[in-house]
Amino acid sequence: MDRDLLYRFFEGKTRLEEEKKIRQWLEISEANRNTFLRERKTYDALLFGSPGTSKPSREGHTISWYRIGTVTATLLLLMVSTLYIRGLIYENNRQEEYNTLVVPPGQRIHLILADNTDIWLNANSTLRYPTEFSRKGRIVYLDGEAFFEVSKDDKKPFMVKTTSGDIKVTGTSFNVEAYSKQGSFETSLFEGSVEIYKNDHKLTTLNPDERSYLEDGKLYVTPITDRDKYLWKEGLIAFNNKSLEDILQSLEKYFDIRIQISNSSLPQRTYTGKFRQSDGVDYALRVLQKSIHFSYQRDETTGIVYIK
Repeated sequence: MDRDLLYRFFEGKTRLEEEKKIRQWLEISEANRNTFLRERKTYDALLFGSPGTSKPSREGHTISWYRIGTVTATLLLLMVSTLYIRGLIYENNRQEEYNTLVVPPGQRIHLILADNTDIWLNANSTLRYPTEFSRKGRIVYLDGEAFFEVSKDDKKPFMVKTTSGDIKVTGTSFNVEAYSKQGSFETSLFEGSVEIYKNDHKLTTLNPDERSYLEDGKLYVTPITDRDKYLWKEGLIAFNNKSLEDILQSLEKYFDIRIQISNSSLPQRTYTGKFRQSDGVDYALRVLQKSIHFSYQRDETTGIVYIK
C-alpha cells in the first residue's frame, strides 16, 4: 500500500474511492493490518513528537486524533448504507408515504432522493422525506445536520423544515445544522441562493459563501470563514481555534452524550485539529489527554462523562 495514500487517509484527505481501496487492502491479510497500525504509530509520533508549552488562548495548538481499529467495519457500513437508501427510494417512490431515516451517533449516511437531490446526513440526525414529491413542491423535515445538493426545478421549490426555521431553494448546495436538543439553526450556502423562513415569514436571502445562524432569538448573516467545520461530510469532526469547552460540546452533539467538567483548573487554550467520527468519543478524549492533563470517568447508569 502506498504510504502517501495512508498518510492522506490519516489526515482525512482521501476520497471515498480511496477509502474503499484501503478497506479492501485491510481485509486481505493480518500482515496488511499490522502494516497499517505501524504506519499509524509512525504518523502519531511525527505529529506529537514536539510537545508544545502553554500558550495564550489566542494561539492555536494543533491536535489530530483518529482511531483505526474499527475502520474496516465503518467504511463497509457507509458503503452499504448509501446503496440501501438509494434502493429504498427508487423501489418505494410510487407510494404516498414518508420514509424516516435516523443516523446513529458517530456515523453519517449518504442518500439520493427520487428527484436526484443528493444529501449527506450527519451523526445523530433524523430526516423525514416523501417517497414521491408532490406536483407543487418538495418538502423534507430535518432534525440534525445535513448537506444538500438540490436538483434544480424552478417549478417545484425544495423546502427543508426544522423546528427553528425553514429553508427554501430551487437548486443549490448548502449545509443546515438544526439540532432540536441544542436549539441550533444555522444555514451555510455554497452555490445558488436560499431563503430563510420562520412561520411562513421570509427573514433573509443568502448569497454564496454566506451563513445565517440563530442566536438569542435573532438571525445573523455573516461570511463563511471556517470551511473545515463542513468536513463532517468526509467523516471528520474539525476544530479551528476552539476551546476545550467548545470541543466537548461538539462531542456531546455528535455522539449524543453528556459531558460535565468538574476541573476548573483546565488550561484556557484553543485547539485546532480533526478526528474521524468513527473513532468514537473515548478515543478522542484519550488523545486530548496527551495535550491536556485531565482524567475522565463515565457513569454507566446515566451515561454522563465526567471530566476531572
